[in-house]
Amino acid sequence: MIEAVDLSIIALYFGGSLAVGYWASRQIKTADDYAIAGGKLKYPVLLGTLIATSIGASATMGRAGKAYEVGVAIFFTCIAYAVGLWLFSYLALIIKRMQVWSVPEALELRYGRTFKLLAALVILTAIIGIFSAQLIAFGVVVIALLPNSGLTFEQVVIVSALVMVVYTALGGLLAVAYTDLIQAVIMIVVVGMILPFTIVMDIGGPGVALSQLTPPSGNFLGGMTVVYIVSIFLIDVPFSLLDVSLWQRTGAAKSVDHIRKGVRITAVTFIAWSFIVVALGVFAANLMPNLADTPAGPDAAIPQLVMNYMPPVIKGLSIAALLAVIMSTADTVLLIGSTTVSHDICNTLIDDFNERKKIWTARWAVLGIGMLGVFLAFSVSGVFEVLLVAFAVYVGTLFVPTMAAILWKRATTWGAIASTSVAFITILWLYWEKFAGNLPTSIEPIVVSQTLSLIIMIIVSLRTYRADTATSPLIYRSHE
Repeated sequence: MIEAVDLSIIALYFGGSLAVGYWASRQIKTADDYAIAGGKLKYPVLLGTLIATSIGASATMGRAGKAYEVGVAIFFTCIAYAVGLWLFSYLALIIKRMQVWSVPEALELRYGRTFKLLAALVILTAIIGIFSAQLIAFGVVVIALLPNSGLTFEQVVIVSALVMVVYTALGGLLAVAYTDLIQAVIMIVVVGMILPFTIVMDIGGPGVALSQLTPPSGNFLGGMTVVYIVSIFLIDVPFSLLDVSLWQRTGAAKSVDHIRKGVRITAVTFIAWSFIVVALGVFAANLMPNLADTPAGPDAAIPQLVMNYMPPVIKGLSIAALLAVIMSTADTVLLIGSTTVSHDICNTLIDDFNERKKIWTARWAVLGIGMLGVFLAFSVSGVFEVLLVAFAVYVGTLFVPTMAAILWKRATTWGAIASTSVAFITILWLYWEKFAGNLPTSIEPIVVSQTLSLIIMIIVSLRTYRADTATSPLIYRSHE
Protein backbone atom coordinates (compact mmCIF):
# COMPACT_ATOMS: atom_id res chain seq x y z
CA MET A 1 0.00 0.00 0.00
CA ILE A 2 1.40 3.37 -1.01
CA GLU A 3 0.88 6.26 1.41
CA ALA A 4 0.03 9.90 0.71
CA VAL A 5 3.49 10.95 1.92
CA ASP A 6 5.07 8.69 -0.73
CA LEU A 7 2.94 10.24 -3.47
CA SER A 8 3.98 13.68 -2.23
CA ILE A 9 7.67 12.74 -2.52
CA ILE A 10 7.13 11.48 -6.08
CA ALA A 11 5.24 14.65 -7.04
CA LEU A 12 8.03 16.77 -5.51
CA TYR A 13 10.60 14.89 -7.56
CA PHE A 14 8.74 15.50 -10.82
CA GLY A 15 8.20 19.14 -9.95
CA GLY A 16 11.88 19.53 -9.15
CA SER A 17 12.87 18.06 -12.53
CA LEU A 18 10.70 20.57 -14.35
CA ALA A 19 12.11 23.41 -12.23
CA VAL A 20 15.67 22.40 -13.15
CA GLY A 21 14.64 22.38 -16.80
CA TYR A 22 13.28 25.91 -16.52
CA TRP A 23 16.41 27.14 -14.69
CA ALA A 24 18.69 25.59 -17.29
CA SER A 25 16.69 27.11 -20.15
CA ARG A 26 17.65 30.57 -18.83
CA GLN A 27 21.35 29.71 -19.19
CA ILE A 28 21.18 28.73 -22.86
CA LYS A 29 22.47 31.28 -25.36
CA THR A 30 23.98 29.12 -28.14
CA ALA A 31 23.49 25.69 -29.71
CA ASP A 32 26.63 24.46 -27.92
CA ASP A 33 25.12 25.58 -24.60
CA TYR A 34 22.11 23.39 -25.39
CA ALA A 35 24.01 20.36 -26.70
CA ILE A 36 27.17 20.23 -24.57
CA ALA A 37 26.61 22.83 -21.81
CA GLY A 38 29.11 25.14 -23.49
CA GLY A 39 31.93 22.61 -22.93
CA LYS A 40 32.25 23.72 -19.30
CA LEU A 41 30.44 21.02 -17.32
CA LYS A 42 31.79 20.79 -13.77
CA TYR A 43 33.34 17.47 -12.75
CA PRO A 44 30.84 16.45 -10.00
CA VAL A 45 27.94 17.08 -12.38
CA LEU A 46 29.78 15.27 -15.19
CA LEU A 47 30.36 12.23 -12.97
CA GLY A 48 26.75 12.26 -11.79
CA THR A 49 25.34 12.28 -15.32
CA LEU A 50 27.74 9.53 -16.44
CA ILE A 51 26.74 7.23 -13.57
CA ALA A 52 23.02 7.98 -13.78
CA THR A 53 22.91 7.31 -17.51
CA SER A 54 24.85 4.04 -17.23
CA ILE A 55 22.53 2.56 -14.59
CA GLY A 56 19.32 3.15 -16.53
CA ALA A 57 16.25 1.01 -17.08
CA SER A 58 18.07 -1.85 -18.81
CA ALA A 59 20.84 -1.99 -16.19
CA THR A 60 18.28 -1.94 -13.37
CA MET A 61 14.73 -3.15 -14.07
CA GLY A 62 15.64 -5.02 -17.25
CA ARG A 63 18.66 -6.83 -15.78
CA ALA A 64 16.84 -7.64 -12.53
CA GLY A 65 14.01 -9.08 -14.61
CA LYS A 66 16.50 -11.18 -16.58
CA ALA A 67 18.12 -12.35 -13.32
CA TYR A 68 14.63 -13.35 -12.10
CA GLU A 69 14.35 -15.59 -15.19
CA VAL A 70 17.86 -17.05 -15.62
CA GLY A 71 19.60 -16.53 -12.27
CA VAL A 72 22.87 -15.00 -11.16
CA ALA A 73 24.76 -15.98 -14.33
CA ILE A 74 23.39 -12.89 -16.10
CA PHE A 75 25.89 -10.91 -14.02
CA PHE A 76 28.74 -12.03 -16.30
CA THR A 77 27.18 -10.07 -19.16
CA CYS A 78 27.53 -6.89 -17.10
CA ILE A 79 31.30 -7.04 -17.43
CA ALA A 80 31.00 -6.24 -21.15
CA TYR A 81 29.69 -2.70 -20.66
CA ALA A 82 32.24 -1.95 -17.94
CA VAL A 83 35.08 -3.12 -20.21
CA GLY A 84 33.70 -0.89 -22.95
CA LEU A 85 33.62 2.11 -20.62
CA TRP A 86 37.24 1.54 -19.63
CA LEU A 87 38.27 1.36 -23.28
CA PHE A 88 36.35 4.55 -24.00
CA SER A 89 38.52 6.39 -21.48
CA TYR A 90 41.37 6.00 -24.01
CA LEU A 91 39.22 6.93 -27.02
CA ALA A 92 38.13 10.11 -25.22
CA LEU A 93 41.59 11.59 -25.74
CA ILE A 94 41.21 11.31 -29.53
CA ILE A 95 37.68 12.74 -29.43
CA LYS A 96 38.73 15.68 -27.27
CA ARG A 97 41.69 16.49 -29.50
CA MET A 98 39.55 16.35 -32.67
CA GLN A 99 37.25 18.91 -31.01
CA VAL A 100 34.12 17.07 -32.15
CA TRP A 101 31.44 15.61 -29.91
CA SER A 102 29.14 14.05 -32.51
CA VAL A 103 29.75 10.61 -34.04
CA PRO A 104 28.29 11.61 -37.45
CA GLU A 105 30.40 14.79 -37.43
CA ALA A 106 33.56 12.75 -36.83
CA LEU A 107 32.61 10.32 -39.60
CA GLU A 108 32.07 13.23 -41.99
CA LEU A 109 35.77 14.12 -41.59
CA ARG A 110 36.71 10.72 -43.05
CA TYR A 111 33.81 9.67 -45.27
CA GLY A 112 32.08 12.89 -46.27
CA ARG A 113 28.64 14.45 -46.00
CA THR A 114 26.56 11.56 -47.41
CA PHE A 115 27.85 9.09 -44.84
CA LYS A 116 27.33 11.63 -42.06
CA LEU A 117 23.62 11.74 -42.92
CA LEU A 118 23.44 7.93 -43.17
CA ALA A 119 25.05 7.57 -39.75
CA ALA A 120 22.66 10.15 -38.27
CA LEU A 121 19.65 8.19 -39.55
CA VAL A 122 20.98 4.96 -38.02
CA ILE A 123 21.47 6.74 -34.69
CA LEU A 124 17.93 8.13 -34.78
CA THR A 125 16.52 4.64 -35.42
CA ALA A 126 18.34 3.28 -32.37
CA ILE A 127 17.44 6.31 -30.24
CA ILE A 128 13.71 5.84 -30.78
CA GLY A 129 14.01 2.20 -29.71
CA ILE A 130 16.03 3.05 -26.60
CA PHE A 131 13.61 5.81 -25.57
CA SER A 132 10.58 3.55 -26.06
CA ALA A 133 12.21 0.96 -23.78
CA GLN A 134 12.49 3.59 -21.04
CA LEU A 135 8.79 4.40 -21.44
CA ILE A 136 7.90 0.71 -21.22
CA ALA A 137 9.93 0.44 -18.01
CA PHE A 138 8.24 3.53 -16.62
CA GLY A 139 4.80 2.09 -17.33
CA VAL A 140 5.75 -1.26 -15.76
CA VAL A 141 7.00 0.43 -12.58
CA VAL A 142 3.97 2.65 -12.05
CA ILE A 143 1.38 -0.04 -12.83
CA ALA A 144 3.19 -2.48 -10.52
CA LEU A 145 3.33 0.09 -7.72
CA LEU A 146 -0.19 1.47 -8.15
CA PRO A 147 -2.31 -1.53 -9.25
CA ASN A 148 -5.53 -0.04 -7.86
CA SER A 149 -5.04 3.52 -9.08
CA GLY A 150 -7.18 3.11 -12.19
CA LEU A 151 -4.27 4.28 -14.36
CA THR A 152 -3.65 2.44 -17.61
CA PHE A 153 -0.23 1.62 -19.06
CA GLU A 154 -0.93 3.97 -21.95
CA GLN A 155 -1.80 6.90 -19.66
CA VAL A 156 1.37 6.44 -17.61
CA VAL A 157 3.53 6.27 -20.73
CA ILE A 158 2.04 9.48 -22.16
CA VAL A 159 2.38 11.48 -18.94
CA SER A 160 5.94 10.31 -18.28
CA ALA A 161 6.95 11.08 -21.87
CA LEU A 162 5.47 14.57 -21.51
CA VAL A 163 7.51 15.35 -18.38
CA MET A 164 10.75 14.06 -19.95
CA VAL A 165 10.12 15.96 -23.18
CA VAL A 166 9.39 19.26 -21.40
CA TYR A 167 12.48 19.49 -19.17
CA THR A 168 14.83 18.10 -21.84
CA ALA A 169 13.51 20.50 -24.50
CA LEU A 170 13.80 23.43 -22.11
CA GLY A 171 17.24 22.92 -20.62
CA GLY A 172 19.29 20.68 -22.94
CA LEU A 173 22.37 18.97 -21.50
CA LEU A 174 22.59 21.37 -18.57
CA ALA A 175 19.13 20.30 -17.35
CA VAL A 176 19.85 16.65 -18.09
CA ALA A 177 23.19 16.74 -16.23
CA TYR A 178 21.90 18.41 -13.08
CA THR A 179 18.81 16.20 -12.85
CA ASP A 180 21.06 13.17 -13.46
CA LEU A 181 23.30 14.19 -10.54
CA ILE A 182 20.30 14.27 -8.21
CA GLN A 183 18.99 11.01 -9.67
CA ALA A 184 22.34 9.27 -9.21
CA VAL A 185 22.49 10.15 -5.51
CA ILE A 186 18.92 8.98 -4.88
CA MET A 187 19.42 5.74 -6.83
CA ILE A 188 22.66 4.71 -5.16
CA VAL A 189 21.54 5.47 -1.60
CA VAL A 190 18.01 4.08 -1.76
CA VAL A 191 18.00 1.30 -4.37
CA GLY A 192 21.69 0.45 -4.13
CA MET A 193 22.03 0.44 -0.32
CA ILE A 194 18.82 0.61 1.71
CA LEU A 195 16.73 -1.81 -0.38
CA PRO A 196 19.28 -4.67 -0.62
CA PHE A 197 20.19 -4.31 3.09
CA THR A 198 16.52 -4.59 4.04
CA ILE A 199 15.95 -7.65 1.82
CA VAL A 200 19.09 -9.44 3.04
CA MET A 201 18.12 -8.92 6.68
CA ASP A 202 14.56 -10.06 6.00
CA ILE A 203 15.54 -13.35 4.32
CA GLY A 204 17.88 -14.35 7.14
CA GLY A 205 21.15 -12.49 6.76
CA PRO A 206 24.22 -12.57 4.48
CA GLY A 207 24.65 -16.37 4.71
CA VAL A 208 21.19 -17.11 3.38
CA ALA A 209 21.54 -14.39 0.77
CA LEU A 210 24.77 -15.88 -0.59
CA SER A 211 23.23 -19.35 -0.75
CA GLN A 212 20.42 -18.00 -2.92
CA LEU A 213 22.97 -16.44 -5.29
CA THR A 214 24.55 -19.81 -6.07
CA PRO A 215 23.73 -20.95 -9.64
CA PRO A 216 21.59 -24.12 -9.79
CA SER A 217 23.59 -27.32 -10.29
CA GLY A 218 23.56 -28.57 -13.86
CA ASN A 219 22.19 -25.26 -15.15
CA PHE A 220 24.93 -22.73 -14.50
CA LEU A 221 23.87 -20.36 -17.31
CA GLY A 222 20.18 -20.56 -16.42
CA GLY A 223 19.18 -21.57 -19.93
CA MET A 224 21.28 -18.95 -21.71
CA THR A 225 23.59 -20.14 -24.46
CA VAL A 226 27.27 -19.28 -24.76
CA VAL A 227 26.49 -17.68 -28.13
CA TYR A 228 23.90 -15.42 -26.46
CA ILE A 229 26.44 -14.26 -23.84
CA VAL A 230 29.08 -13.66 -26.52
CA SER A 231 26.54 -11.65 -28.50
CA ILE A 232 26.01 -9.31 -25.53
CA PHE A 233 29.77 -8.70 -25.37
CA LEU A 234 29.74 -7.98 -29.12
CA ILE A 235 27.00 -5.43 -28.50
CA ASP A 236 27.96 -3.78 -25.20
CA VAL A 237 31.72 -3.34 -25.67
CA PRO A 238 31.41 -1.68 -29.11
CA PHE A 239 28.36 0.28 -27.96
CA SER A 240 30.41 1.90 -25.19
CA LEU A 241 32.94 3.10 -27.76
CA LEU A 242 30.17 4.44 -30.02
CA ASP A 243 27.90 5.72 -27.24
CA VAL A 244 26.79 9.14 -28.47
CA SER A 245 26.07 10.26 -24.91
CA LEU A 246 29.72 9.57 -23.96
CA TRP A 247 30.95 11.49 -27.00
CA GLN A 248 28.62 14.35 -26.07
CA ARG A 249 29.81 14.42 -22.48
CA THR A 250 33.41 14.31 -23.68
CA GLY A 251 32.66 17.52 -25.55
CA ALA A 252 30.97 18.94 -22.45
CA ALA A 253 33.86 18.09 -20.08
CA LYS A 254 36.28 20.87 -19.18
CA SER A 255 39.29 18.59 -19.74
CA VAL A 256 40.11 15.11 -21.03
CA ASP A 257 41.27 14.14 -17.53
CA HIS A 258 37.78 14.80 -16.20
CA ILE A 259 36.09 12.56 -18.75
CA ARG A 260 38.68 9.78 -18.46
CA LYS A 261 38.49 9.72 -14.68
CA GLY A 262 34.70 9.99 -14.74
CA VAL A 263 34.25 7.12 -17.20
CA ARG A 264 36.56 4.83 -15.24
CA ILE A 265 34.75 5.52 -11.96
CA THR A 266 31.48 4.89 -13.80
CA ALA A 267 32.80 1.50 -15.01
CA VAL A 268 33.59 0.41 -11.44
CA THR A 269 30.25 1.76 -10.18
CA PHE A 270 28.41 -0.10 -12.94
CA ILE A 271 29.94 -3.45 -11.90
CA ALA A 272 28.93 -2.91 -8.25
CA TRP A 273 25.46 -1.71 -9.26
CA SER A 274 24.95 -4.68 -11.58
CA PHE A 275 25.80 -7.16 -8.82
CA ILE A 276 23.26 -5.54 -6.50
CA VAL A 277 20.56 -5.47 -9.21
CA VAL A 278 21.15 -9.11 -10.20
CA ALA A 279 21.02 -10.13 -6.55
CA LEU A 280 17.70 -8.32 -6.11
CA GLY A 281 16.32 -10.12 -9.15
CA VAL A 282 17.36 -13.50 -7.75
CA PHE A 283 15.92 -12.65 -4.31
CA ALA A 284 12.65 -11.66 -5.98
CA ALA A 285 12.52 -15.03 -7.76
CA ASN A 286 12.69 -16.77 -4.38
CA LEU A 287 10.35 -14.39 -2.55
CA MET A 288 7.77 -13.92 -5.33
CA PRO A 289 7.83 -17.05 -7.53
CA ASN A 290 4.57 -16.15 -9.32
CA LEU A 291 5.66 -12.70 -10.49
CA ALA A 292 6.15 -13.92 -14.06
CA ASP A 293 2.38 -14.55 -14.27
CA THR A 294 1.49 -10.93 -13.47
CA PRO A 295 0.83 -8.33 -16.22
CA ALA A 296 4.14 -6.53 -15.52
CA GLY A 297 6.13 -9.77 -15.47
CA PRO A 298 9.73 -10.20 -14.22
CA ASP A 299 10.62 -6.59 -15.09
CA ALA A 300 8.59 -5.61 -12.01
CA ALA A 301 10.90 -7.55 -9.65
CA ILE A 302 12.50 -4.49 -8.01
CA PRO A 303 9.29 -2.40 -7.91
CA GLN A 304 7.50 -5.25 -6.15
CA LEU A 305 10.33 -5.63 -3.63
CA VAL A 306 9.97 -1.91 -2.90
CA MET A 307 6.23 -2.22 -2.37
CA ASN A 308 6.53 -5.29 -0.14
CA TYR A 309 9.52 -4.37 2.02
CA MET A 310 10.02 -0.60 2.20
CA PRO A 311 8.38 1.53 4.94
CA PRO A 312 6.56 4.84 4.18
CA VAL A 313 8.83 7.76 3.17
CA ILE A 314 11.62 5.33 2.23
CA LYS A 315 9.11 3.74 -0.12
CA GLY A 316 8.41 7.11 -1.69
CA LEU A 317 12.14 7.77 -2.10
CA SER A 318 12.57 4.28 -3.58
CA ILE A 319 9.83 4.84 -6.12
CA ALA A 320 11.31 8.22 -7.01
CA ALA A 321 14.68 6.47 -7.39
CA LEU A 322 13.23 3.86 -9.74
CA LEU A 323 11.63 6.56 -11.83
CA ALA A 324 14.93 8.44 -11.76
CA VAL A 325 16.69 5.32 -13.10
CA ILE A 326 14.47 5.44 -16.16
CA MET A 327 14.46 9.20 -16.63
CA SER A 328 18.26 9.44 -16.44
CA THR A 329 18.57 7.36 -19.60
CA ALA A 330 15.43 8.68 -21.27
CA ASP A 331 16.40 12.34 -21.05
CA THR A 332 19.86 11.53 -22.38
CA VAL A 333 18.59 9.71 -25.47
CA LEU A 334 16.05 12.49 -26.11
CA LEU A 335 18.89 15.01 -26.06
CA ILE A 336 21.04 12.86 -28.35
CA GLY A 337 18.20 12.44 -30.81
CA SER A 338 17.38 16.13 -30.85
CA THR A 339 20.98 17.23 -31.39
CA THR A 340 21.38 14.58 -34.09
CA VAL A 341 18.45 16.13 -35.97
CA SER A 342 19.60 19.71 -35.44
CA HIS A 343 23.41 19.45 -35.48
CA ASP A 344 24.00 16.52 -37.84
CA ILE A 345 21.05 16.57 -40.26
CA CYS A 346 19.48 20.03 -40.53
CA ASN A 347 22.76 21.89 -40.10
CA THR A 348 24.20 19.80 -42.94
CA LEU A 349 21.27 20.18 -45.33
CA ILE A 350 20.14 23.76 -44.68
CA ASP A 351 22.16 26.86 -45.52
CA ASP A 352 22.19 29.75 -43.02
CA PHE A 353 21.16 27.49 -40.15
CA ASN A 354 21.89 29.97 -37.36
CA GLU A 355 22.13 29.46 -33.58
CA ARG A 356 18.51 30.31 -32.91
CA LYS A 357 17.30 27.84 -35.55
CA LYS A 358 19.57 25.13 -34.17
CA ILE A 359 18.17 25.49 -30.65
CA TRP A 360 14.53 25.57 -31.71
CA THR A 361 14.96 22.69 -34.15
CA ALA A 362 16.52 20.62 -31.37
CA ARG A 363 13.61 21.42 -29.05
CA TRP A 364 10.98 20.47 -31.62
CA ALA A 365 12.95 17.30 -32.38
CA VAL A 366 12.64 16.30 -28.70
CA LEU A 367 8.86 16.43 -29.10
CA GLY A 368 8.94 14.43 -32.33
CA ILE A 369 11.18 11.71 -30.92
CA GLY A 370 9.02 11.60 -27.78
CA MET A 371 5.89 10.97 -29.87
CA LEU A 372 7.55 8.21 -31.91
CA GLY A 373 8.84 6.61 -28.70
CA VAL A 374 5.33 6.59 -27.23
CA PHE A 375 3.94 4.93 -30.37
CA LEU A 376 6.62 2.22 -30.29
CA ALA A 377 6.13 1.64 -26.54
CA PHE A 378 2.49 0.80 -27.24
CA SER A 379 3.54 -1.75 -29.86
CA VAL A 380 6.29 -3.78 -28.14
CA SER A 381 7.17 -5.15 -24.68
CA GLY A 382 10.19 -6.42 -22.72
CA VAL A 383 12.66 -3.77 -21.62
CA PHE A 384 15.84 -5.85 -21.83
CA GLU A 385 15.16 -7.29 -25.29
CA VAL A 386 13.97 -3.98 -26.81
CA LEU A 387 17.15 -2.27 -25.65
CA LEU A 388 19.26 -5.18 -26.87
CA VAL A 389 17.82 -4.81 -30.38
CA ALA A 390 18.24 -1.02 -30.38
CA PHE A 391 21.87 -1.31 -29.25
CA ALA A 392 22.50 -4.08 -31.79
CA VAL A 393 21.13 -2.01 -34.68
CA TYR A 394 23.45 0.85 -33.80
CA VAL A 395 26.53 -1.24 -33.09
CA GLY A 396 26.00 -3.76 -35.87
CA THR A 397 25.86 -1.07 -38.54
CA LEU A 398 28.29 1.64 -37.39
CA PHE A 399 30.99 0.06 -35.22
CA VAL A 400 33.21 -1.28 -38.00
CA PRO A 401 33.05 1.89 -40.18
CA THR A 402 33.72 4.10 -37.14
CA MET A 403 36.73 2.13 -35.91
CA ALA A 404 38.03 2.00 -39.48
CA ALA A 405 37.60 5.79 -39.77
CA ILE A 406 39.70 6.27 -36.64
CA LEU A 407 42.40 3.65 -37.21
CA TRP A 408 42.57 2.22 -40.77
CA LYS A 409 44.47 4.04 -43.49
CA ARG A 410 42.70 2.30 -46.41
CA ALA A 411 39.11 2.82 -45.26
CA THR A 412 37.00 4.46 -47.98
CA THR A 413 33.60 6.10 -48.21
CA TRP A 414 32.24 3.37 -50.48
CA GLY A 415 33.48 0.72 -48.09
CA ALA A 416 31.72 2.45 -45.17
CA ILE A 417 28.45 2.90 -47.09
CA ALA A 418 28.40 -0.72 -48.30
CA SER A 419 29.31 -2.07 -44.84
CA THR A 420 26.67 0.00 -43.05
CA SER A 421 23.87 -0.66 -45.55
CA VAL A 422 24.31 -4.45 -45.68
CA ALA A 423 24.73 -4.73 -41.91
CA PHE A 424 21.63 -2.60 -41.22
CA ILE A 425 19.39 -4.70 -43.48
CA THR A 426 20.88 -7.96 -42.21
CA ILE A 427 20.43 -7.24 -38.51
CA LEU A 428 16.83 -6.06 -38.88
CA TRP A 429 15.94 -9.13 -40.96
CA LEU A 430 17.63 -11.57 -38.56
CA TYR A 431 15.96 -10.09 -35.48
CA TRP A 432 12.61 -10.31 -37.28
CA GLU A 433 13.28 -14.00 -37.93
CA LYS A 434 14.49 -14.53 -34.35
CA PHE A 435 11.36 -13.08 -32.75
CA ALA A 436 9.23 -15.07 -35.19
CA GLY A 437 10.93 -18.23 -33.92
CA ASN A 438 12.55 -19.03 -37.26
CA LEU A 439 16.19 -18.55 -36.22
CA PRO A 440 18.21 -21.33 -34.53
CA THR A 441 19.47 -20.46 -31.04
CA SER A 442 23.03 -21.01 -32.25
CA ILE A 443 22.76 -17.93 -34.50
CA GLU A 444 22.79 -14.43 -33.00
CA PRO A 445 22.03 -11.47 -35.33
CA ILE A 446 24.83 -9.28 -33.98
CA VAL A 447 27.47 -11.95 -34.70
CA VAL A 448 26.35 -12.31 -38.33
CA SER A 449 25.95 -8.55 -38.78
CA GLN A 450 29.37 -7.65 -37.36
CA THR A 451 31.09 -10.34 -39.42
CA LEU A 452 29.45 -9.19 -42.65
CA SER A 453 30.15 -5.55 -41.83
CA LEU A 454 33.86 -6.26 -41.34
CA ILE A 455 34.23 -8.41 -44.46
CA ILE A 456 32.42 -5.93 -46.70
CA MET A 457 34.30 -2.96 -45.23
CA ILE A 458 37.64 -4.60 -46.02
CA ILE A 459 36.77 -5.88 -49.52
CA VAL A 460 35.04 -2.74 -50.82
CA SER A 461 37.60 -0.38 -49.26
CA LEU A 462 40.53 -2.25 -50.79
CA ARG A 463 38.86 -2.23 -54.21
CA THR A 464 37.98 1.48 -54.10
CA TYR A 465 41.06 2.86 -52.33
CA ARG A 466 43.05 5.49 -54.23
CA ALA A 467 46.10 7.07 -52.64
CA ASP A 468 45.58 10.43 -54.38
CA THR A 469 42.05 10.89 -52.98
CA ALA A 470 42.43 9.02 -49.67
CA THR A 471 41.65 10.69 -46.35
CA SER A 472 43.83 10.10 -43.30
CA PRO A 473 42.67 8.15 -40.20
CA LEU A 474 41.07 10.34 -37.56
CA ILE A 475 43.68 9.35 -35.01
CA TYR A 476 46.19 11.34 -37.06
CA ARG A 477 43.85 14.30 -37.42
CA SER A 478 43.51 14.82 -33.68
CA HIS A 479 45.53 17.77 -32.51
CA GLU A 480 46.61 19.40 -29.27
